[in-house]
Amino acid sequence: TVVKDDAEGFAVSMESLLAQTFQDLELIVIDSSADQSLIPDQLKSLREAAWIDVKYQWCPPTGIYPAMNLGLIAAQGEFAYFLNAGDLIKDPQVLARVAQKLTDHGTTWLFGPIEIVDLARRTSTITPAWNYHQEQKHHFARGFFPSHQGTFASVKALRELGGFDPQFVISADYALFLKLSLLSDPVIVDFPIAQFMTGGASTDQWRKSFAEFHTARCLILKPSGLDAVREKFWTQWHFSRVWIYRELIARARR
Repeated sequence: TVVKDDAEGFAVSMESLLAQTFQDLELIVIDSSADQSLIPDQLKSLREAAWIDVKYQWCPPTGIYPAMNLGLIAAQGEFAYFLNAGDLIKDPQVLARVAQKLTDHGTTWLFGPIEIVDLARRTSTITPAWNYHQEQKHHFARGFFPSHQGTFASVKALRELGGFDPQFVISADYALFLKLSLLSDPVIVDFPIAQFMTGGASTDQWRKSFAEFHTARCLILKPSGLDAVREKFWTQWHFSRVWIYRELIARARR
């Protein structure tokens, strides 16, 4: 769990963690808050839960992905999940159900839908089901890809892939997902994993995220020839759809 000056969001995330029925957990907190006392104080109640192995580390604020990499370096478990401050696990059975799926399938990674909450409009929606292999054929350029809030992955695999690449300021999780797609196919579950509030960096800087997504696909998937043409087409197609929604429809609603 990465947190920076968001004690309230951190408390919400930890409440959802404490509610889980699955109890074979290690919690690594990477804190970059200006007040270095707030988060350790909140961790006292978690340390009292003997079934959670809590580790805490403060680091200077250099960005979310360097902080997530510190958590990945410190992890001792078999699978990693990034529940950052403000995110919450959807219901108390989620981790138990995920653990069973990981055990049954012997997979490297797993993802499922998340609930996206728009605080401004007080609405929420569950990300739709999508055909992983169909989107893979289109180089994941059509706007369908797992969020880190819905993804569990092998710690060993994430480390071997180099973790989160800091050259991608707001989409290093997407770049790492692309690398995972080259490694193996995921297990996909149909139950919501987490709840995510809109308004983060990728939400506010959506144009920049498109540029980074395209760069990541070119560097990692390396489309060439006709595949490169298709990737550019779908990138522009998806950009146009998002632009129409954000710049025309959403503004009109305001």
